[in-house]
Amino acid sequence: MDKKIKLLYTQDILRQSAQCFGIREDSIFELNGFQNFVYSGVVGDRKVILRIAHVTHRNELLTRAELDFIMFLNDCGMKVARPIQSLSGDLIHIIDDSFVVTAFEKAPGRNAVIAEESNMFYENIGQMVGKIHNFSLHYSSQHSRYEWNDNALLASFKEYCPLELHDNFDRLITEVSALAKKKDAYGLTHGDISPGNYLNNGDNAFIIDYDDAEYSWFVSDIATPLFYEIPIPWVVSGDVRKEIAKRFYSNFLNGYCKENTVSQGWLNKIPLFINLRQARVLSAFYRSRDFNAPDWSEWDEQARRFYYENLLNNTPYIDMDFLC
Repeated sequence: MDKKIKLLYTQDILRQSAQCFGIREDSIFELNGFQNFVYSGVVGDRKVILRIAHVTHRNELLTRAELDFIMFLNDCGMKVARPIQSLSGDLIHIIDDSFVVTAFEKAPGRNAVIAEESNMFYENIGQMVGKIHNFSLHYSSQHSRYEWNDNALLASFKEYCPLELHDNFDRLITEVSALAKKKDAYGLTHGDISPGNYLNNGDNAFIIDYDDAEYSWFVSDIATPLFYEIPIPWVVSGDVRKEIAKRFYSNFLNGYCKENTVSQGWLNKIPLFINLRQARVLSAFYRSRDFNAPDWSEWDEQARRFYYENLLNNTPYIDMDFLC
């Protein structure tokens, strides 16, 4: 989250937001929102999630497009955390002309642990992602989301990231931009399939948070969870790291192919989209984090260095084949 937005946010905005949806003030608990202010709370006898976004991150029209997509997936039979109505019957409220407020059902399950879940869970994630893409082929809406290259982290990369990375970043964007936008390979994607956005409920996967939904190549939603599930070498290296990657990828792909088709040609583009995700994460680091702050951990620093060196030197994120 941009540091300027944090300075604009107040407890009064939280109070007004909670009141819109009838959330008990004494039940509010802050969660780890990265792009937004996110809380759990209680309405009546049910738990809900309250999300507060600044309009510079997501305006009302983009938010309506997100909610449209979630409800479309729900109507198709997918398990989703549906948006809930406020006390006035609205799905969205605007506070002080600056903050876009929504609330959602609380999904079942616990946070997934990177590289430690079962093969069945990884397969179930892949199956859910395959469903999203299959349904996306038939989706249209009056409210539009943005294209992949309009993602704020990519659009602001040169503003925040070191100059020496700019040339390779430009080459990366040029290479991705040259890909064909075929109907069976390009559409509205989740945009942020990651352990922070999928829950484990007895090995059943539940994907949440469509805030980053964007028009992109479906393979990007395959590359992104792989990127996050593979530990950086500072944590695990060598053959063990590669085996972790292979276990996640093979099980994820088994599940994905139950619901949607993907060619070997697109799977060969996974390293390209992993590089694109690295660029987004680097942009987020340089935009939002204070490298000298107490909460900047050794893991954060090692990850930043790893992504930085990879992009600077065109080093593959991991050396493996992405075969069907």
